[in-house]
Amino acid sequence: MTPSVLVVEDERILADAVAAYLARHGFEPTIVHSAEAALEHVAAADVDLVVLDHRLPGMDGLEALARIKQAAAGVEVVMLTAHGSVKAAVAAMQAGAFEYLTKPVDLEELTLVLGRAAEHARLRRELRYWQEAQRPGDPRNRIVGDSAPTVQLRAQVERIAALEGAPPLLITGETGTGKGLVARTIHDLGPRGERPFVEINCAAIPATLLESEIFGHERGAFTDARAAKPGLFEAADRGTLFLDEIGAMPLDVQVKLLKVIEEKSVRRLGALKARAVDVRIVAATNVDLDVATRRGEFRADLLYRLKVLTLALTPLRERPDDILPLARLAIERSGRTYRRPKRLTPDAEARLVRHPWPGNVRELANLMERVVLLHDGELIGPEDLGLGAGPAAAVGAPPATAATVDAVGVRVDFSRGGVSLPGLERTLIVEALKAAGGHRRRAAELLDISVETLRYRLEKHGLLPAPKDKAG
Repeated sequence: MTPSVLVVEDERILADAVAAYLARHGFEPTIVHSAEAALEHVAAADVDLVVLDHRLPGMDGLEALARIKQAAAGVEVVMLTAHGSVKAAVAAMQAGAFEYLTKPVDLEELTLVLGRAAEHARLRRELRYWQEAQRPGDPRNRIVGDSAPTVQLRAQVERIAALEGAPPLLITGETGTGKGLVARTIHDLGPRGERPFVEINCAAIPATLLESEIFGHERGAFTDARAAKPGLFEAADRGTLFLDEIGAMPLDVQVKLLKVIEEKSVRRLGALKARAVDVRIVAATNVDLDVATRRGEFRADLLYRLKVLTLALTPLRERPDDILPLARLAIERSGRTYRRPKRLTPDAEARLVRHPWPGNVRELANLMERVVLLHDGELIGPEDLGLGAGPAAAVGAPPATAATVDAVGVRVDFSRGGVSLPGLERTLIVEALKAAGGHRRRAAELLDISVETLRYRLEKHGLLPAPKDKAG
């Protein structure tokens, strides 16, 4: 978003020069020549920043500053004066000015100051947003569903949230299973709930910028580092830092992350000294980090440090009892938001249960929002969902499986209907164990997963042998 700047200056040549320079450097300037006009503009338009002359005809700059802050507290104001003095600077800062500069104006310095002011305003808006967006009621209610995996997850979340000084937590699961929601719930339920919750998606930021974002930098640390900037570790001090999609983090950044975890201190890029930080680290991934480690894409020492505490989120297709409660909640929320109340027919609910939901809870929520927006009637039928006819199996019954495993790979026959993905996974594991002569390590290698992952899936599918009773 381009920051809007209101230039309040009675010297027209100077005002034009300032506005032209700012327009060339990423700002959207507007010029007025009096404090009265400035107040009218602030009241009528959305202004991010104000460059305000101290000496103006009529109302002076200090009085204008006070009135601007009263009318729009989120607007950052940079004062300018040709008669600089310590007393005037102190008065301006006490009235709420972001910075105080003297004339003749150094336009490059003014641009840097406005850049910092825009970032400060953005952070304040973001803070207000999150403060207002806090969901009312018990955070435990955010994890919806009564299936066995969900009940177990709620218990695990409460237990982990209560741990103060806990090691890092790794949340695993497919895309859309709610890893971010679980991380936020753990933060809110824990002793750090009133402290910052800072989130970063490691896959969404270019590798060249990720290190600076996480650890911060000092002025001059690299070409465009014109001012010092604290990193997310410092922003999350005494709170929680959520590293989403940590599998996408570059190896050189992983090395520094491990060092911060071990030493509980962070050093900005270009800094000589480290700063102590007290941060709870929660990481999430939708990829198998054991496989990534074997491929050299993820550091084993960091993985071992992250895996001290682990939460594995179950995909939605493996907990069908949660589909309807989640769908009804999503429809109720979207209906309230858009003032379009809707209800699902029994046939529509049956169709939702039969769908495999490859996008998990996120796919379900997005579908419900789309239907609420686009469907005119109050009742939502199966034809309104846009999911097709789906497999013909009865509600609650797994779709028919027609799959074979041979030397070429997996062959699936969809002519008899759908395929049970859990059933297919169980078949693959059984066949791999047969090919490996019952040796789990060899079977894990054939499946390109870790022995630990194989054991988890053996237990999930009931393939582990029952423990023998000890005599006496």
